Amino acid sequence: MRRLAVLSLLAAATIHGATLPPLSLDRGATGVWQKLLKLQTTASVLQTTAHPDDEQGGLLAALSRGQGVRVGLLTINRGEAGDNAIGSELFDALGLIRTDELTRAGQVYGLDAQYFTQVADYGYSKRLEEAMTEWDRDLLLKDMVRAIRRFRPLVVVSRWQGGPRDGHGQHQAAGALTPPAVAAAADPSRFPELAAGEGLPPWRVLKLYAGGAREGEPWQVRVDTGTYDAVLGDSYAALGRTGLSLQRSQTAGRNNPVVGVLPLFYTRVDVEGGTRESSLFDGLDTSLPGAYRLTGGTPPPGGVDRLVAVARQARAALDAFSWTDPSASAPALSRGLDAIRRARPEVGDDEVAGLLAVKEEQFAAALTAALGLEASATAQPAGLSDPAGPFAAFAPPPTLDAVTAGQTVDVRVVVASRSPRPVKVTSATLLGPAGLRVPVEAEGVISGTSALSARASLTVPADAPATRPYFTRSTIGQTRYTLIDPAQAGRPAAPPAFQLQVDCLVDGTALTLRVPVVRREAQLPYGHVLRELEILPAVGVSLTPSVLIAPAGGAPHRLAVEVDVVAYAGTGAAGEVTLQVPDGWSVTPASRALALPESGAHARLAFAVTAPRLQGAHQITAVARIGERTHTTGYQVIRHRDLPLRYLVRDATAMVAPVEVSARPGLRVGYVMGVGDEVPAAIAQLGASVTLLDREALATGDLSRFHTIVTGTRAYAVRDDLRAHNRRLLEWVRGGGNMVVLYNTPEFAPEQFAPYGGSLPGSAEEVSEQSAPVRILAPDHALLTRPNRITAADFDGWIEQRGSKFFAEWDQRYTPLVSSHDQGQAPQEGGLLTATYGKGRWTYMAYALHRQVPYGVGGAYRILENLVTPPDRRR
Repeated sequence: MRRLAVLSLLAAATIHGATLPPLSLDRGATGVWQKLLKLQTTASVLQTTAHPDDEQGGLLAALSRGQGVRVGLLTINRGEAGDNAIGSELFDALGLIRTDELTRAGQVYGLDAQYFTQVADYGYSKRLEEAMTEWDRDLLLKDMVRAIRRFRPLVVVSRWQGGPRDGHGQHQAAGALTPPAVAAAADPSRFPELAAGEGLPPWRVLKLYAGGAREGEPWQVRVDTGTYDAVLGDSYAALGRTGLSLQRSQTAGRNNPVVGVLPLFYTRVDVEGGTRESSLFDGLDTSLPGAYRLTGGTPPPGGVDRLVAVARQARAALDAFSWTDPSASAPALSRGLDAIRRARPEVGDDEVAGLLAVKEEQFAAALTAALGLEASATAQPAGLSDPAGPFAAFAPPPTLDAVTAGQTVDVRVVVASRSPRPVKVTSATLLGPAGLRVPVEAEGVISGTSALSARASLTVPADAPATRPYFTRSTIGQTRYTLIDPAQAGRPAAPPAFQLQVDCLVDGTALTLRVPVVRREAQLPYGHVLRELEILPAVGVSLTPSVLIAPAGGAPHRLAVEVDVVAYAGTGAAGEVTLQVPDGWSVTPASRALALPESGAHARLAFAVTAPRLQGAHQITAVARIGERTHTTGYQVIRHRDLPLRYLVRDATAMVAPVEVSARPGLRVGYVMGVGDEVPAAIAQLGASVTLLDREALATGDLSRFHTIVTGTRAYAVRDDLRAHNRRLLEWVRGGGNMVVLYNTPEFAPEQFAPYGGSLPGSAEEVSEQSAPVRILAPDHALLTRPNRITAADFDGWIEQRGSKFFAEWDQRYTPLVSSHDQGQAPQEGGLLTATYGKGRWTYMAYALHRQVPYGVGGAYRILENLVTPPDRRR
């Protein structure tokens, strides 16, 4: 039942962007108890992994929630190259989704910190050598060292071992690089700029383990994640599965319950022939008084006594704990906090002082939780009056969009305590960009029967930077990000733009809270959600389509483009829009007037661009001039229920790619969208009309009006209506239709959904190397000759991979057309299969067109045209 409670809370949770609200596991007496456990030990673990969803959630939960260990997670990349089971976002947008999903999962595990590096997921690979070629090894090593020195763990646990057994080449890289990163973190000669520029001196990890060992193999530590925790109401493995299920873009929300003994085995990496150990911390004195023995430092006179005094208060807080009155621990926590602050300047050892700094944060967090001390800061439109009258409680709460530079809003501040113990609020301040500090008149004493509320006026500084990720890259071909704000390096996301700081006194002990300033957004019929208060420019600008194809050479070509403009400023925006094009090109009209009356208003402005003979790719840029400012960027807004709202910056550009493609005009194509892709726009670029087929169209619509029907990526995994009405599509093919099934996962069962039998197992092969050799198996087949002759050259310049989920076996009535293979892999012929079925044709295409067409890969357009052109239109 506890697991279900966690999920239901998350579904109803108020989301504060990167700062998520606490789970029920972390509130009330249960939350205080776990924070008190963390005060009793200096034990700390950092696990290293490659991608979101690699982590061993059961281990992390057992350590953090069960043993009070300080636990961190280092994930090398953000999973940008994966598939997306919850939407159409891919690449960098998917990376933002997976980062936030992992942050939510980390809450369930009880993580204290999460870190990422600058390298990007470049797609599935099978070899360690490929990962080391794709990634900048020194950069990656430095980022890993940064995380280790920042978190300062006693123990590092690598999820992966660093060899072929890990499978994915990026898994192997994470395992192979963890030992040298641990060594470099302790070496003052390695990356000295981290110490000099970022205040991260060397740190010596005391023990290093690798996961993935099996019971019959050599191992040193066994952790039973199936252990039931009566305080939490579930096993640690179950919490791990819950966290994994919240990474829905990968798991589609699946959660397989687990009960019983579920051991994990770990091998000691940093010593030869290690003996069996009872825990990851065997041989380490993780008591606070043992800190000098742990670090190897020499205590000054009275140094150990000072640590004993702090530890005594940590134990006193635990002994005083009451499940019905958690605030009973508050006096000891206050004394412990004071003892730490007195001890820190006197301990005489930087590493011991660092341990005390962590303990100070933990004592403050425990005291805050024990008192039930909370603060909130909610922005709303300036000048709104509070509702009055007998039905005031039923009035809809005020909502607010993101703000722009110079805009003024009101911020409602509430500071409350759930405990009967008095807390004196001494000051409250709104903090923001460009040094913004706004005092809030909220001072006084609060307790369980009283709270402080106030309203302050906040004006966004004119030079405030717009909200965006702190990292970016110009193309997905780059396998590393550039840091816009290097100070945020390694963090999941940038901190909130605006925060509320509340300073308090508890029994004379100073305590400070910081919470993000949020805004309220309607998400009816599910109520309202809270978003971090974001800053956006006056307008966002984007070009549609983002890729235009035109014949190489030849006569001048006319291109139709549209500029989408959305106003973010509360007063709207007025100005003009123009296009920047290469020399010798022309635009009609030269400009268009723009008038957007209010925030949220949209305009779509059409232009015609005439391009001369194309030699190579070119770029068109849309420019919106509002007053004295020009705007050439827009946002891809990433919005999913239960996740923070994200704004991915997109340049307002379109690439014009020269493609030698023969197209058959007038084709009518029906498209069954799967998890989302940009293939329909690419088909439209080829001159066809494209109709997205919904449930009704598949069930009863007139299919005879289409020349071709295409099912999109992973459509059989996410479209129950497609599975239900697939027989109707096959009958349409039998009558003369042309059906193309793009890449699908094993939810596509050939025996059930294809015209003839075949095998697409869960272990279906893929060709991951984007430059893997390609051999044309049937060069004279009509699908490879008309209207375009397809050769191996059409696979040049592909991005990320050749393809995935190839048929392993197939009926002899299918014709395999193309073969490809990675290094060391047998030739794979099941990636492009076609067969005559009745009067029509059915084709399975596992090569990754959906990853190529958004970036103007010419051969992908030529192959796509041949696929959608039915046999009777090929001549």
